[in-house]
Amino acid sequence: MTQQACIISNLSLELAQQKLFDHLSFQLPLHQFTGLIGRNGQGKSLLMSLLHEQTKFKPPYSGQISWQCPHQYLAQLQRVQADTIAQALHIEDLYQCFKRIQHGTAAFADYDQVEHLWHLPTEWQQLLQSADLPIDLDTPIQYLSEGQKTKLALCRLFLVKDHYLLLDEPSNHLDTRGREWLIQQMSQHPTGGLIISHDRQLLSHVQGIFSLSQLGLHYYGGNYALYQQQHQLQVEALSHAVQQEKRELKLLKEQQHQSQMKSQKRQKAGQKLRASGSQAPILLDAKKEQSEQSLSHLRKQQIKQLTDVKDKLQQKQTQLEHLKTQSFEFALITRKSGEILRCHQLQLAYAKTKPIDLAIRAGEKLHLRGANGTGKSTLLKTLQGVMSPITGEIYRKVISIYLDQTLSLVDDNISALEYLQRIDTELTEQHARTLLGNLQIRRDKALIPISTLSGGERLKVALLALKQQTVELLLLDEPENHLDIESRELLAQAIRSFNGAVILVSHDETFVEECGITTTYQMK
Repeated sequence: MTQQACIISNLSLELAQQKLFDHLSFQLPLHQFTGLIGRNGQGKSLLMSLLHEQTKFKPPYSGQISWQCPHQYLAQLQRVQADTIAQALHIEDLYQCFKRIQHGTAAFADYDQVEHLWHLPTEWQQLLQSADLPIDLDTPIQYLSEGQKTKLALCRLFLVKDHYLLLDEPSNHLDTRGREWLIQQMSQHPTGGLIISHDRQLLSHVQGIFSLSQLGLHYYGGNYALYQQQHQLQVEALSHAVQQEKRELKLLKEQQHQSQMKSQKRQKAGQKLRASGSQAPILLDAKKEQSEQSLSHLRKQQIKQLTDVKDKLQQKQTQLEHLKTQSFEFALITRKSGEILRCHQLQLAYAKTKPIDLAIRAGEKLHLRGANGTGKSTLLKTLQGVMSPITGEIYRKVISIYLDQTLSLVDDNISALEYLQRIDTELTEQHARTLLGNLQIRRDKALIPISTLSGGERLKVALLALKQQTVELLLLDEPENHLDIESRELLAQAIRSFNGAVILVSHDETFVEECGITTTYQMK
């Protein structure tokens, strides 16, 4: 029998008068990694946060969360809150003890504290080296890239091997080598964990999938490929059932119409018979009353039948609702021809790279590759004019927009509706709501502050803001981060069909391939 890390019973949560979870009951298997997937805004991060800090959510939450082992949590956004690597790893006290011992200034208490722990400095060094991180534990965090900060936060968790891990999008900002490192560390972590992820490569290495939707939480055995097969079969069966219910509803309406026509004919025949005077009125009245009672009973039966069939159809259509395709595309432009951007002997600030010579033509799409810390984001900021290069020249003759990893162009303090109308003053509320609805940001979600939306929903608002502007060059810094799998496919198709130029930073090879980008510039 499979051991459980956590047992959850009848979990319900209501926030802002909206029911997010209703009587969820499930178990987290010990000694294996399980994926948690679902559309943006479905509540995955909230569910994981609730599992970690259930007391924070009282009283709106009800149900029982029973942990059978200790656990650790990696949040989606704030990865590291520390000044040095030692602090980030939560080993500051022990590290200082080892330093004092090494320098010959230790007290007896230092030796007592590190007793039986002499192997730890070697473990720390080996783990940091495997993650391509600095091994000097005094290294300031401020000099690390977002990908390096993520790996550092993961290193802290992988040090506690007896803890079950709750990881919210752990592969975000990781380069190809970093993702391979993460998968390797997962295979060596004995206690297992739950992973929120839209990274199909990472999800191919889990042993089960939880799918969260408006219909609840459903478990599928196996990795993402097996989930896709099972899910597709369910969708096809449900689509077939919807078509069958529609045919049944149409047939029932036809039968009821024919029945009503026959009833009307009988009424007309009775009226003619009464007018002819061939039968006694008292007998005709009795027949009429009997006919009306029979007709009333028949109509009640028909209404009930019709209601039942409509309810079944509505229920199945609701189940298919969350499978509806989203729609998004960038605005088409009347683009210039020829070369639109050139860098000559560009030396970036805060990045140790060789001088960059780079040119891009109108409509060209370029994949900017490189390991974490090689200056990809710095190059995009420099091209946009946010940062100045140390040396070199940049020639740009088109309008460009830079979408950074932190979505700094978005005003988090206002609603998505207000923000879009601020970007485009001619945009009507109805049109703005339609644009947001096409990306599953509907009803009240369009009116609440953007800061309260999920990471994926915030990115969708930023993309819609780009759509409302005439741009000839898009500088996209890992735009697929935080997007659910369906939305990644949608964005990839939008980039593929965009007739302007694109410089894309991404570590998701599947996403790059779906974007149709084949030209690469390697940062070194």
